[in-house]
Amino acid sequence: MIKIFTAFTQEVDDANAAVAEITQSLAFEGKLLKNSVGIISCYSEFVETGVLKAICDSLPFDCIGSTTCLSATCDVADSFLFAITVLTSDDCDFKAMSIPIENFENQIPSVLNKVCEKEKPSLLLVNIPLLNVAGMPSGDVLMNTIDKVTNGIPMFGTISVDHTPNYSTNAVMHNGEAFTDKIVLCAISGNVNFAFEVASINSDKIIQKKSVITKSDGNILHGVDGKNAFEFLTEIGLSKEDLDLGLGLVPFIVDHKDGTIPIARATYSLTPDGSAVCGGAMQQGALLTVGHISRDDVISTTVNTLPLITKEDGLVLIYSCIGRFFTLGSDFLVEPQKIIEHMNGRNFMYAQSGGEFCPLPDADGKLKNYFHNYSIIFCRIS
Repeated sequence: MIKIFTAFTQEVDDANAAVAEITQSLAFEGKLLKNSVGIISCYSEFVETGVLKAICDSLPFDCIGSTTCLSATCDVADSFLFAITVLTSDDCDFKAMSIPIENFENQIPSVLNKVCEKEKPSLLLVNIPLLNVAGMPSGDVLMNTIDKVTNGIPMFGTISVDHTPNYSTNAVMHNGEAFTDKIVLCAISGNVNFAFEVASINSDKIIQKKSVITKSDGNILHGVDGKNAFEFLTEIGLSKEDLDLGLGLVPFIVDHKDGTIPIARATYSLTPDGSAVCGGAMQQGALLTVGHISRDDVISTTVNTLPLITKEDGLVLIYSCIGRFFTLGSDFLVEPQKIIEHMNGRNFMYAQSGGEFCPLPDADGKLKNYFHNYSIIFCRIS
């Protein structure tokens, strides 16, 4: 059994007042079970003013988390928010850790092999900083490395973002410290139950004709049906002007042909040679089509998925791609407000994400880890 406590504060200038508000709201004195962990989502200024560290130092358990530009929990949704969810259990174990990204090929196995020695975790909660430095590995590269080392333990989590134009203050967090050069994980083992849901684009907004990725290099899409990406996009009716004005509203939809549902992949830019720079790996041989995302799509995919993930009790963790946030424009609060209405007092935490990690079942029902763009992901834990 897992018990859940949630709290939030908007007190960013007075660390003592923020600590008092959080501890009073959590009210867990005498109620914590044998093992506990805190999951945090917050505006980056809470890191800069020392509120993050003060709160974490006041709590008798490890905390992990990420910065974001919009959070929601309880009955509040706001950009300027510090939200924390506490999991506590007698029959589950929560092991929080941070792993340096430099030399990750060796660092990840070194840490995770030790974690899996005694009891293989059932679930990994993952927080990765937005790596916008040339030469640094992408989110899906790090995910695939973790996946290989752990032999496919389900991963759920986010890439951190913030409110700045170039995400210069984004960070992941471990016990009050903020990092831009580490992966932060929580391994959950023992008697834990979980379920996942993913939603991105309505099927009626996806072109039905499927093509084949004929040439790619990681997240660079070079060829589709033997043509470059620009030629492919113009052949399906998009002009150069369309692409210049709204490339971010034209996500690719990738079908890996393994029975999992197709995943959405952001298109960041076109290179001079006609290739497309995408938000994650574009697997050669996968089937490819194109979709369109609008305000109504963001709302409907969220509203239609909520009943699926809340049909049983438990904490619901939710990460929604920042591409969805931008699609909503000035109406950016509508998605978390719809979630608050549906939850009606149930425990949840929501945050915007720079990329989403969530498993999908394949044709045999086996969960496979995937990195997503333009998606909202849900994990129910109990």
